Amino acid sequence: MLYTVLLCLLFTTTLLAQQANKDNSLLWKVSGKGLSQPSYLFGTYHFFTNAFIDTMPAVKAAYESSKAVAGELVMDSSLQPSVMKAAILNGTTLKQLLPDTLYTKAAEWFKEEAGLNLTMLNGFNPITVMTLAMAIAQQKYFPNKPGEVQLDTYFQQEGKKDGKQILGLETVDVQINALYKQLSLQRQVELLDELFKNKDSLKQSIDEMNNAYISQDLTKLQREMYTGSYKPDEIKVLLDDRNSHWMQELPALMQQQPLFVAVGALHLVGKNGLVNQLRAQGFTVVPVDIKRE
Repeated sequence: MLYTVLLCLLFTTTLLAQQANKDNSLLWKVSGKGLSQPSYLFGTYHFFTNAFIDTMPAVKAAYESSKAVAGELVMDSSLQPSVMKAAILNGTTLKQLLPDTLYTKAAEWFKEEAGLNLTMLNGFNPITVMTLAMAIAQQKYFPNKPGEVQLDTYFQQEGKKDGKQILGLETVDVQINALYKQLSLQRQVELLDELFKNKDSLKQSIDEMNNAYISQDLTKLQREMYTGSYKPDEIKVLLDDRNSHWMQELPALMQQQPLFVAVGALHLVGKNGLVNQLRAQGFTVVPVDIKRE
């Protein structure tokens, strides 16, 4: 459904070797500071599916050791009305909003890549169109097999089946503010223009982000996603502010029961990432070899 695609803003091949920087990891063990059992952080990439973790025993073991699964949001159908409302333009249309050259370029891309007439998206804002284009390119050039489930959703679905508690670290309104409301329509147009800067730019960008995630090079993934496109104050809202909000709850939740925390990988790294903030509070946070038995 479209709302699932819209929530996949914040993406195959054989898993590459882990990077030399030991702090570049997708899976982290959190212990110490009185925790009776460790919790785990797993960095997801919102367009990847459960097929990616089928050869990762350590990730499966970390999940199985948990009593609860925590995600950015509780992924269910209750999100749809709010996200769809945020995706819709009010008082204008995409055709009216975009410069003629950008509209033509976007229309040609959607027609060629998806057989889709851009007029069908005339009521959606540019960020929604941008997200949909990324999802289309991901599926066309790096297709998922039928039946595969997006990573964040997969862990929550498995958790429900296994009787684990499912927790959301923020409300849908917080995510909508980060993805939509902080950006003016003109700024959204600028980002869409950057996405379609040339015919092959989107495919190349997604390819580079996919490879950065697969190789656990989170520094490169962060650079590919944000350098040259998003401004520092926008990244602050997208990542830092949300991390700080989550940190108001995570330590206490980990004290209550062992968690498997599955959130976008870029929330783990950097000065204000979850790994660094948990360490600053006195927890022991160490990377785990995801292929370890």
